[in-house]
Amino acid sequence: MTKKEIARLVYTNTKLSLVESQEAVQATFDAISKLLVKYGRVELRGFGVFSVQKRSARKAHNPRTGEEVLVPEHETVVFKPSKLMKAEILERRAPKKSAKGKAAAKSTTAKATAKKPAAKKATKKSK
Repeated sequence: MTKKEIARLVYTNTKLSLVESQEAVQATFDAISKLLVKYGRVELRGFGVFSVQKRSARKAHNPRTGEEVLVPEHETVVFKPSKLMKAEILERRAPKKSAKGKAAAKSTTAKATAKKPAAKKATKKSK
């Protein structure tokens, strides 16, 4: 999805014009960038957290030549989605099971959770 497509979604879900929607999306991204530079962390409740993390220097390999390359220490932006977002994504993207598939999954789960009685070993007492 591109910034233009996000702006179109804002346009269809609000009373803003398409140009105003594009400006609003751009202003939001600009604000997140500026806040990351200033504070190093932006928390959007119910959505997730953007934060700046330091990556230490390391050795890597150039995939074309196989040559070893030193990657210097640097900072990068990471995103951690909220629990709400994770749950929604998992719910919506999970493959839909048919009635036959659900029954098979239940029987497999029931078999896996059923406990078998422990076998007793005979012990001989010595005098």
